[in-house]
Amino acid sequence: MQSRRKYDNHVSLERKDPSPMSDLVPMFLRLSGMTSVVNENLILSAWDKVTGAGQYTLKKYVRNGTLICHISSSVVRNQLYFQKEEIVAAINAEVASDPVNGGNQGNRKYLKGIMLK
Repeated sequence: MQSRRKYDNHVSLERKDPSPMSDLVPMFLRLSGMTSVVNENLILSAWDKVTGAGQYTLKKYVRNGTLICHISSSVVRNQLYFQKEEIVAAINAEVASDPVNGGNQGNRKYLKGIMLK
């Protein structure tokens, strides 16, 4: 589909056959090194979708593969604490199924753990 030729410090991508945008965008993100930023955003959006605790989440961010969430309700925080492993697995599955990651690439861990505060 594509061949890479390097000229000095520039990388040239020559297209031989037409490719759909659904193939080109993930390839561009991988080549530019932006997949980690995209995956962090996917993790943050998957938190609300998987847990349903978006209204109780004050602040959330990813640091060194760990999702850190500040929860306003101690009851919700306690319930989420006992479901941490299932939540991590569900978020990893959600991120892996995104087209940017090539759609379900095995058991790769995008998120290592969750810290609830």
